[in-house]
Amino acid sequence: MTRITFGRLAALAATALLVACNANPGPSALTDPKEILKAAAANAATATSFHLDLTADGTITVDVTGTGVGGAPIKLTGTTAAVDVDTAGRATKATFAIPGLLGLAGEIIVKDGTAYYKTTLTGPQYKKQTTANSPIPSPDPSAIPEMLKGLDDLLAKPGVDPAKGADVDCGGKSCATVTIQLTPEELKALNGGSDNVPIPSALPVPVPLDLTGASLDLTFRVERDTNRLAGLTAILGLADGGKVTTDLTFSNWNGAVAISAPPADQVAP
Repeated sequence: MTRITFGRLAALAATALLVACNANPGPSALTDPKEILKAAAANAATATSFHLDLTADGTITVDVTGTGVGGAPIKLTGTTAAVDVDTAGRATKATFAIPGLLGLAGEIIVKDGTAYYKTTLTGPQYKKQTTANSPIPSPDPSAIPEMLKGLDDLLAKPGVDPAKGADVDCGGKSCATVTIQLTPEELKALNGGSDNVPIPSALPVPVPLDLTGASLDLTFRVERDTNRLAGLTAILGLADGGKVTTDLTFSNWNGAVAISAPPADQVAP
């Protein structure tokens, strides 16, 4: 079975965040699915801020010891996250809740190269660490070009064949849909032949992400009038027949956002 933590979902979400953002794009009549995704990715380089809402559903197995042995099924129903990103100011604020994991909830702030976090498991005060040593991904604009290159590389790989779907309504706008379906063999090949994803461990439980026998279906929603990524639905099919569905919705492009470090008296020494 697949083992995963909020931290790994957050890391995956962060990758999607860097690809998603844009500023001042022009109207589009693109029909080729690869060109639609490339246009959405190219727009990422000029973003100043955006908002992300995430929901997840399904059942996963969490190995709370981090040993890779055993684990308990955790229902993701009700899992949510809300993230504000200031790419110009290199700051992030996120709140999250995973009711099925011991009622876990918390907040993460990344500001001026420092990560602050608190959860229902760590107590009411923020803990602090530099992002250089932190498993919490920071949306540093300097990382965006590399992420864009990564998307272009992905689209060029054998087995990655995006398909254009019907246009849909997304928040009152018309959005193109593009799907990418990866079989277990294709997903493993894209990961260098390994069943384990090399994502750094993150709070609150360090657990390896095992993709043995897993498939992945991605559906991108791209605004027709702006070429911005409006949403992404990822369905991870598990070897035991179960699935984990994660949906991301993006908004408030280049809107006003104010992210500050927590007051000193709220940070543990």
